[in-house]
Amino acid sequence: MRLEKAEFKGKPIYKLMGEELEAWVCPEDGMNVYRILYRGQRIIAWDDSRFESGATYGIPVLYPTPNRSENQKIHVGDACYDARMHGLVRCLPFAVTKEICLAEEAMLEGSLKWDETQADFAMFPYRSVLRVRVSIRKNVLNWEYEVENKEEKELPYGIAIHPFFDKNGEEVKISVPVDTLMEMTEEKIPTGKLIPMEETGVDLRKPSSVEELDLDHVYTNYHVKEPICLYYDTFRVEIDASSDFSHVVVFTPKAPFFCVENQSCSTDCFNLYQKGKKAESGLEFVEPMGKKSGKLKFSFL
Repeated sequence: MRLEKAEFKGKPIYKLMGEELEAWVCPEDGMNVYRILYRGQRIIAWDDSRFESGATYGIPVLYPTPNRSENQKIHVGDACYDARMHGLVRCLPFAVTKEICLAEEAMLEGSLKWDETQADFAMFPYRSVLRVRVSIRKNVLNWEYEVENKEEKELPYGIAIHPFFDKNGEEVKISVPVDTLMEMTEEKIPTGKLIPMEETGVDLRKPSSVEELDLDHVYTNYHVKEPICLYYDTFRVEIDASSDFSHVVVFTPKAPFFCVENQSCSTDCFNLYQKGKKAESGLEFVEPMGKKSGKLKFSFL
């Protein structure tokens, strides 16, 4: 294994490298995974046009409000805060807090202190620390997070990743072990109503060609003991999740990429919870002065 520091687009990146698997991580850009290569083939690829337009790219971290919030607001008890599409941390600099390079593993950890020193602290006034770890071990990439609550009150949150998987000109197929689709408004805000997969017209539990899908939807009742699978021509990627990742967003635009996004919650999770749709929202909580963590595992087979 190797762990090397380099520069890309004017920012320091860390290259985690094994014999067949390689990942580039940029702590200064929200611990974004800019690139994943497997056997020399792009799985995650940098996108100049999306970067220049301010859109998402790579594998950004979405916290504490993945995706959209109704009317760009979130409600917590009697309080109401401004919200932002894809959360508040995806472009913020993380401090590198741990580097490990052993014969069997390369790992990088970054941490972000969320307090009054952050310009947008008033949008989510909960002192906390968010840690993100990316590691490679053989042909497995692990993505892990930890939220440490620095308050004497409960901290609510949602977290997700938004990977832009490269099609590489192939007819990639996906299977996602979910049982229900979340009904959405025209503004793509979930209503809380759950639709059985059998009634959606597309059963994602069976391998489906990405080119034949037209989706930007939230799914839940996720079988976390079964992997999400991405089927390329000569290999597949299996994504396993810890139990807190209860929702999945599938986005299949007519573009060179597609997105399968593991989320700890639904889109608009804070407002759904406030409306009494607690289970559907998936909103997570960290006890006062406590910690909570989760993990995703990408196996290349």
